[in-house]
Amino acid sequence: MMLQEQSLLSLPRLLRQLDLENCYIEYNNDVCVAFHAESYLDLYIGVNPFEYLPSNIDFKRLRMLSLYSCTNLKSLSCIPSTLVELQIDWCTSLERVTFESGRFDLQGFACECCFKLSEVQGLFKFVPIAKMNEADLGHMKWIKAYEDHKVDLVGDEVTKGRDWNIQMLYEYGIMSTYLQGVKDKSMPTYDYTSSSGFLSFRVPFHHERNENMIQGLSVSCLYRSSSLGSKDKDKWLLLAKISNTTKGITWIYNPVVYCKPKFNEDVVWLSYWPIINILEAGDEVVVDFFCQQGTMIVSGCGVSIVYMGSEVKEEEKCVNNSMKEGEVIGGDLSDFEVTTGGYYLCRRDLFCSETSYWLKWMFGDKAHYTDSRGWRKAHESVRVRELRDYLNTFLKIIELHVGFNTESEINNIKKAVSSLVGVESVSAHKEMGKLVIAGYVDPIEVTTCVREFDNLIVEILSVKIVFDK
Repeated sequence: MMLQEQSLLSLPRLLRQLDLENCYIEYNNDVCVAFHAESYLDLYIGVNPFEYLPSNIDFKRLRMLSLYSCTNLKSLSCIPSTLVELQIDWCTSLERVTFESGRFDLQGFACECCFKLSEVQGLFKFVPIAKMNEADLGHMKWIKAYEDHKVDLVGDEVTKGRDWNIQMLYEYGIMSTYLQGVKDKSMPTYDYTSSSGFLSFRVPFHHERNENMIQGLSVSCLYRSSSLGSKDKDKWLLLAKISNTTKGITWIYNPVVYCKPKFNEDVVWLSYWPIINILEAGDEVVVDFFCQQGTMIVSGCGVSIVYMGSEVKEEEKCVNNSMKEGEVIGGDLSDFEVTTGGYYLCRRDLFCSETSYWLKWMFGDKAHYTDSRGWRKAHESVRVRELRDYLNTFLKIIELHVGFNTESEINNIKKAVSSLVGVESVSAHKEMGKLVIAGYVDPIEVTTCVREFDNLIVEILSVKIVFDK
């Protein structure tokens, strides 16, 4: 016997805004609405327990999508190119976001407390070194030995509340990683080196190699914190500048995350730039690293030319991706062009009112920063900030995985966490390695407090927001 299909409620085709927040939509067919928009739509569908977006709504003309606190949502696939703003704050299970166009075209984006988010297509992608094999790593295969090495990544909302092992970061076709506190001599030597943050060289002619076989540049930078450090513990500014002065092309790259150096400790930033077809024998190349004065010191850098035929499986993949996606080196970077041939590869407006000064300092007086739209794509709207403040008024149940060592340590941790403003209760389960906190408190603040205890592994397992007051 066939069950009668559930009837659907039709909505006006000219509807501009639809609010389905906190409607307990659990399955993707729970929305009994037939909707096909003829105008752009703002959809508010947060605070629902579904794992995937409802299938009965036509998303092709979405302008804004709010999914805040959809804690079971695991992925967002093929988001339409009409979307200009995406809110995924508190989607604590979300791992990946992809777009129909294959590139990041958002003008507003918010991802606070997305503790499992590893990829936003066209924006960033993180891959743990532990999940990459030596063939994938190519000329950087030696870092496989450090796959369990911890790094303190900062700089963006996506880093907060997480315990990071060494990762490979992908942006603009560039792949990069950080090694923190490494003192051994296993790191490779480079063709060109400097004891400062600056070096220049001319691409050599190789009789045994075709000059068209140049694949890219392997670049490294050694830095540490200064005696003053950063006033904002999560704001560290380190820029890489690579110029092909022969061809009049310059890229300045501001990565989405950095490794924060500990006191009296070196950090190595390793990167690969797939500048195939943009580098030829005889070209003069200048490499320069900038950091905010008084926060960090660059004590050295190195560059090697990577040729085709080397162990470059992953590098080839970067080049292939560059051909498929627009906003990468070798692709369409027009949104990031601040002067003729000069590109500022950054999504965030770090300098705010001082942007004009900084860009002119980096690119010269001809920098027309108002024409560059790339770094303005990650702005938050006023509504995003209002929703964030709204969520902070509700009770949260925070569950952490903690590698407890002793009973006295557990008592000290409970005492420290209980002292945080807004915490109402703290319970520890040593056998399960869990710490459960209830209160009107920021999960990131709680996690940071627990991490103050040395040699502890801390991971946010879940955050439940209790909306019933």
